[in-house]
Amino acid sequence: MKLKVVIDTGFWIALYDPAKDPINSLEAERMAEEIEDEDLIIPFPTLYEFVNSRLSRREAKLQFEKLLSRPNVTKLSDTKYKEKALENFFLKSKSDYSDISLVDEIIKLIIADKNLKIDYIAAFDQVLLKNAISQGIKKI
Repeated sequence: MKLKVVIDTGFWIALYDPAKDPINSLEAERMAEEIEDEDLIIPFPTLYEFVNSRLSRREAKLQFEKLLSRPNVTKLSDTKYKEKALENFFLKSKSDYSDISLVDEIIKLIIADKNLKIDYIAAFDQVLLKNAISQGIKKI
């Protein structure tokens, strides 16, 4: 049975634009090999973040398009999560949180969704990883 892996934007940046994240690029390559045949869950907001701001090289675009078309890749809509994520975002903005991401709030809700049965997360964001681990999700 394939494992379900949710993927954060930082993973794509480290994998496809190593100059932007040289520290994590080798780890991203290792992770990519490890999850290649697993069920990849890609939240649409991570696509917006990555494709609009980081995916610039033609070769990388072609590789990413090929990856997205694979049968083991699910591009997950945020419709079910976006209102609650926005609410959480503004609640946390009023507190002591200084580094809040709406996309991360959506991923946290995806992780918490027991119907999805997420096994692993591919991410480098420590707050997001801590949240995932606290819910029994393992870092790839």
